[in-house]
Amino acid sequence: MKNHHHNGPIHPTSRNVIHETIATRAYELWVEEGKPDNQSDAIWLEAERELLTGRKVPHAGPALPISF
Repeated sequence: MKNHHHNGPIHPTSRNVIHETIATRAYELWVEEGKPDNQSDAIWLEAERELLTGRKVPHAGPALPISF
């Protein structure tokens, strides 16, 4: 049986589409959250998570800083 999964590098056009999809969703989230300052990284990651999981992630307010 053939493996139909693509294991090679992502085509540059696909990267652009992925980036634009994340950027659009991140902007929507930012507006929905009241355009908060200093939350761009957290909002971007939330938009990425939504894209990767294929579903919207319930948002519980501003992300808390994480320290390790």
